[in-house]
Amino acid sequence: MKFGADGTMQRRAFFLLGNVALALALSGCPHDSKPVQYYRLSVDSGNGARLPAVAQGPVIGLGPIRIPEYLDRPQMIIAITDNQYRLSEDHRWTDRLDQNISLALFKALPGQLGTDKIVRYPWPQRQLVDYQIGIDILEFNVDANGQSRLIAQWTIKRKDQPAIDKRSDYRFPASSTDYDVMVKAQSQCLSKLSQEIAETIRQLMLSADNKQSIRIR
Repeated sequence: MKFGADGTMQRRAFFLLGNVALALALSGCPHDSKPVQYYRLSVDSGNGARLPAVAQGPVIGLGPIRIPEYLDRPQMIIAITDNQYRLSEDHRWTDRLDQNISLALFKALPGQLGTDKIVRYPWPQRQLVDYQIGIDILEFNVDANGQSRLIAQWTIKRKDQPAIDKRSDYRFPASSTDYDVMVKAQSQCLSKLSQEIAETIRQLMLSADNKQSIRIR
């Protein structure tokens, strides 16, 4: 076979081969791809059993909530070892994880505290809060044995009062393969943290209310 001086036939052959390769590549894509599944955390608010409201209901500020950089990503994470993690591209959080945690707590705390006077960080500069909840998430994932774990350092700041600092560590059986079970177990860990924070704030609110009653008398 002879080619013209301009290489027309040669270019045509390369063009045809390129189209065939592209068609084969595209035809394989739909069969290899998997639909991404998205998840959101939830917190138990006490099954609707609201505790009695205290006094006039002080304003409670929720946040900031901070997470480590390795968790600051949409993919869900499984800890294979203490030093190695696996990311799932097919299973992701609906929102940024810190916002996911914040929203879940924000929806549950009114039922746990008996007050709707809760604002999320960042709130307007003019907004005054009586209690501020700050949370540092240190560990929040599922390990290779299917155990969900949450470690959090949290603080409650009060006006003209010393801050309260605590660390909580929760574990629940989960799964290393079933992501629905994983999210449920992680939500259970977060529910326990929320309940502990709410109970601490309620004790502070009751103590402040009792002191106020004594001063009035």
